[in-house]
Amino acid sequence: MSKANYKPKKDQIKAEPEEKKGYIRDFITGRWLKNRPEEGPRQILEKRLVEEYGYSKNQIEIEFPIQKGSKRIGPSDISVFRDEKKILDNLYIVVETKRKERKDGIDQLKSYLSPTNAEFGVWFNGKDIVYLQHLKRAPFFREIPDIPKKGETLEGVGLYQKKDLKPAVELRTVFETIHNHIYANEGLLKEKVFNEMLKLIFIKMADEKALAQKCEFRITDKELDELEEGKENGFVDRIVSLFERVKSQYPDVFDPNERLNLKPLTIAFVVSQLQKYSLINTSADVKGTAFQTFVYAHQRGERGEFFTPHPVVDLCVNILDPKDNEKFIDPACGSGGFLVSGMNYIKEKFIKERPELRTKTTDFLKEYAHAYISGIDINPDLAKVAKMHMVLYDDGHSGIFCANSLLDFSELVRIAEKAGVSRALRPNEGNFKILMTNPPFGSKGKVTDKRILQNFELGYKWKKEKDGRWTKTNKILDGQIPEILFIERSLQLLDERGRMAIVLPNGTLNNSSLEYVREFIKQHSRILAVVSLPVGTFMSAGANPQPSVLFLQKLSKENAEKLNKKDYSIFMAIVEKIGYDLTTKTAPPIYKRDENGEYLRDEADNRILDTDIPEIIEAFEKFKQKHDLGF
Repeated sequence: MSKANYKPKKDQIKAEPEEKKGYIRDFITGRWLKNRPEEGPRQILEKRLVEEYGYSKNQIEIEFPIQKGSKRIGPSDISVFRDEKKILDNLYIVVETKRKERKDGIDQLKSYLSPTNAEFGVWFNGKDIVYLQHLKRAPFFREIPDIPKKGETLEGVGLYQKKDLKPAVELRTVFETIHNHIYANEGLLKEKVFNEMLKLIFIKMADEKALAQKCEFRITDKELDELEEGKENGFVDRIVSLFERVKSQYPDVFDPNERLNLKPLTIAFVVSQLQKYSLINTSADVKGTAFQTFVYAHQRGERGEFFTPHPVVDLCVNILDPKDNEKFIDPACGSGGFLVSGMNYIKEKFIKERPELRTKTTDFLKEYAHAYISGIDINPDLAKVAKMHMVLYDDGHSGIFCANSLLDFSELVRIAEKAGVSRALRPNEGNFKILMTNPPFGSKGKVTDKRILQNFELGYKWKKEKDGRWTKTNKILDGQIPEILFIERSLQLLDERGRMAIVLPNGTLNNSSLEYVREFIKQHSRILAVVSLPVGTFMSAGANPQPSVLFLQKLSKENAEKLNKKDYSIFMAIVEKIGYDLTTKTAPPIYKRDENGEYLRDEADNRILDTDIPEIIEAFEKFKQKHDLGF
């Protein structure tokens, strides 16, 4: 087999000027600032103030001097003025981001507010947040659910119609702030915090999708004040009622006996952090980053799960090119990244190819998702997250269920049926045309159950014959690495000529001891492409595998044998830039910049990840046409 090699060209965009290393460009002023730890929270809030709260850059100043009589007590990190007149008497909102500790930060904020006429203050350290109202008489300061948007009063906070909701600029730190608040105030274990967050985020999404124009997922300043005084009001009843409605709408997600297990004030905080946003209209990149980070903090690596960066998901979807009449499954769906991306890919094709039906996109997408998309995950929490993720993107969650994908097909189908999965989407052999998956890696958790191993050719020992051929013996292995069984299960799920993408550690593709696995792949499929990913793309405790994505087209044994008698080309590529900083534990995104250090943006004004994957997708499209791959 010949190999069509493709290695991306070096990025043509000039790197940031050498003298600016260690600096960050300020969102408000455009000036270069030293990239100290406090700059992250400050830049997040600057952008929120402009894009979410509606204040103009011309009425915001950074490092504005605060005077107490003749004494200067320090510059405030961010100052918002009532209009463009930037003088002390016109100060409206003061923001403190430098102090990391809550008490120190709030004390510093109060010291800045005290000598001014500013009405509101915000302390934010990137992980925790407090909003204050500055009063003219004792007690002088009180916590409030949020600061007002431009043109809004404090009394108007929380009295939102659906049309008032804005897309979130950044959700990752919003979710992190909510998580930290629950953890600090409820004394719950990590898993319990995770579950309570899931409930409230789901309630928020369901409220957005409800037909009523008025938001029910809300908290006003008056309601928060009453809760703090221990008075009963309608807030908790309203949120509980929403949850009851959600449970009845999504019985396959929530047990009818589930309750909200948080204190009223904690629920109020969560609602206050989310109520102004439209999660539905927030960009896919922002939502995806928040979901990945949120789930990562609770699940990643504990059972060998590795979450898939968005550029890698895009690579798989674009190369497989799913059609709107092709059933699609992910047998290790995690938080649903492949499922959501596949659905959005179909949505874009629908809009592009049928513009006259643009107004019917939502109905089409819902019908498509319910009829063609399925997902399985062994982790019940992740299966629930995947369902929630799909609901956020126009639904299609009913094909997702919790099970061990390596079980016997009859058992899998029984579990799917019990979970309410439609007959058309149950995991029968040969039932799907498209499959994308990132199965659990690693040899630490080998599958040893003989009842599972006996159902797989790769669950048996193989031997190499004298003529070089590999054949399966009748001896069941003592244990098999799960990703190897996932290769076979994925091919089993596909129909003839069905296409799949599977993320694998390079050892599976290169180790001499696993030659029989590669022989098995050749006996059952055509190898379409192999794309190597950077070291560190997937990491968990004690593991840092070098991964690749293997693209296959299923063939019958007869057709595979005919193909292997001929010489055929395989597309191969190396990803050098994944779009994330893999040298750090949190792997923050890296965005493309121009020669002046400014972020490059797409047509929707979103920053563009610095990855060469779009070039690889383009190169594969040319390869596909040249070799007439026929899909």
